[in-house]
Amino acid sequence: MRKFFFAIALLALLFGVESSYGQSFFVNAGGVFNDPSASVPTTQSSLQVGSRLGLTDMFRVTGLLSMQSATSAEVGLQVWPMRGDGRVEPYAFVGYGRYLNGGIRQSVVPIGAGLALKVKPQWSINLEVASRTSLLQSQAGSASTLSALSPTLGVTYDLKEIIPGRRRRSRGLRNEVARPTADRAARADRSDEAVAEKPVEDESSSEPAPIASDMLTLQDGMFIMGLADEDPLSMQAAGFKRVTVAAFLLDPHEITNAAYREFLESVGPEQRNAMMPDSTVWHEAGFRFSWRAYFEGTVFDRHPVVAITHSQAQAYCESQGKRLPSEAEWEYAARAGRAGGIYPWQGYEPRNKSGAYLANYNNGRSGYAADGYAFTAPVGAYQPNAWGFYNMSGNVAEWVEDAFSPTYSVLSDFNPIHEDEAEEMRVVRGGSWASDAFYIGVGVRDAQPRNEASPFVGGRCARDVANFLANPARAVNRVAIDETTPELQEN
Repeated sequence: MRKFFFAIALLALLFGVESSYGQSFFVNAGGVFNDPSASVPTTQSSLQVGSRLGLTDMFRVTGLLSMQSATSAEVGLQVWPMRGDGRVEPYAFVGYGRYLNGGIRQSVVPIGAGLALKVKPQWSINLEVASRTSLLQSQAGSASTLSALSPTLGVTYDLKEIIPGRRRRSRGLRNEVARPTADRAARADRSDEAVAEKPVEDESSSEPAPIASDMLTLQDGMFIMGLADEDPLSMQAAGFKRVTVAAFLLDPHEITNAAYREFLESVGPEQRNAMMPDSTVWHEAGFRFSWRAYFEGTVFDRHPVVAITHSQAQAYCESQGKRLPSEAEWEYAARAGRAGGIYPWQGYEPRNKSGAYLANYNNGRSGYAADGYAFTAPVGAYQPNAWGFYNMSGNVAEWVEDAFSPTYSVLSDFNPIHEDEAEEMRVVRGGSWASDAFYIGVGVRDAQPRNEASPFVGGRCARDVANFLANPARAVNRVAIDETTPELQEN
């Protein structure tokens, strides 16, 4: 009976506890090759089902049920000496288990090594080889040991990393938000003809680039909004929807501290007080950081403004003759013509092949500053996407116009926007500097109470083409979209 209580307690711990360094589930299958001189079957098939919890950057605890001719419940410790964002990562492990129905077999000690091959951001293939030493005890009371070799092959699914207390400190964000990518030098004016995507010459650059003031024009287009096969476990309930958006303009950068200060200086004292960012959010989020140093000083002029509510972001955009983008417009610009895909760039990783970060986000295991910035980054610190938009993944999450709905079924197929004044929550997109790799995906959505500010949320502005043609305030770069070109197919 104690063995079954041991197994139940083990599974409750592993499947019910959230870890600050991530939780994953795995299934392994293989064989067990026993010493031929033993009194148990020489060769057996093996199936393992279990979970891992991260303790630190290097250490993980595991719990599993190992099913052979006898079933054992096991706990273990894994060591990941090269843990990071690499595609192939080795690890070693040691464990202890009790047989639940093993007859003469009482306990087992597995010792081995493995390789994890990441095939998608949350999926990996793992190959393990272990030596399993079992304690045997006969009915007469004599004890002996049995050694076996056990190779296995399996798959692992990583849940998003969870930071204890982040949900409370983020003041209403339903999921942790992530931080955006970077900036490139101002793009030259484009003609009205279709422009093919050009590869970014140096994706690894994190040096801030000049901030372009010109908005970019996006022509009419259709795309798949939301997550499809990028979300196999349906962590995002909204699903996906094929929608069409009409031409519009969008700022290439997020609203900066300097730009928002200029806005405050242009209004009267009463409105200025109402539009001031919330000076308490850094402290309430648990950071030892001066709000005045971030917003009022010149050191962070090029960093995105944060601590503004949905209505404050709207007011800023309206003061510029603009508006907030709809959720569909935002994702259309973020995807930059790519059919499917997780990020604004090609591939399944938030880092390039040389290991350089492509966005400002929370790597979790390596810490907030692993990408070069402990919190927000200058809006020009990373490369833009193929259409010239910066920070569409990470840095700060961005307010959009839409009221939150858990599903896209409420949206129309053309120029969709969900308007519901009774709904308190508003959609935020793109993830922030505090988000993990999943939540900076271009198809991932989040929500926050519209009257609450956060150190993780800012915004950018859009504009209707008709309004621009009636009053062309500035020169505009044009991005023409041809859905038939090969560049728009998923790579």
